[in-house]
Amino acid sequence: MTNSDRPINTEPGLLSLTAVHKTGWQSGPVRQKGIGLVEVMIGVLIFAGGVMAVTGMQSQAIRANHDAIQRSQAVWMANAAAELMRLNPAGLPTYIRGSSGISANLSNSCQLIPPDCIGTTCHADLMASFDLLGLMCSSANTMIEPKMDIQCDGSCGPTDKVRILVSWGARGSEKGVLADRQQVELRYNRN
Repeated sequence: MTNSDRPINTEPGLLSLTAVHKTGWQSGPVRQKGIGLVEVMIGVLIFAGGVMAVTGMQSQAIRANHDAIQRSQAVWMANAAAELMRLNPAGLPTYIRGSSGISANLSNSCQLIPPDCIGTTCHADLMASFDLLGLMCSSANTMIEPKMDIQCDGSCGPTDKVRILVSWGARGSEKGVLADRQQVELRYNRN
């Protein structure tokens, strides 16, 4: 008999070393089969971390989308003001005075009944007031605290540049990332 065929222990009920190897049993503690609780917990933690990361990215995308909408509205507002001033050059002083006045008191200004200049003949100053109220009040629904400031470079002569600055407030959650007020500036030549 070889060494591998001899029983390790000759006590009754114990297997020989050969019998242990053939049956696949191991001596010592019983091996656990299947997934353990620790593996499940680690998997849940990894999954929860992934869900939190996706949620954070979605929140950031919503903030960026909101800022893009605000910026787009501000660019539209500045371009529209420039076009209206080109159509009504005689009303430029009223555009300059009225922009800061309406911006400072927007909620009360929008409650006023604007002058009716559609289909009727209005003088330049009345038309400028009508244009400004229309621009500012329509933007008040989509922008946070919109403000418009119109100024001339120089004496507002026919060859001077006009500067239109449109600003809006940042959302509360964006104030830590962005300035409290965002702005868009447009300059155009009057001629």
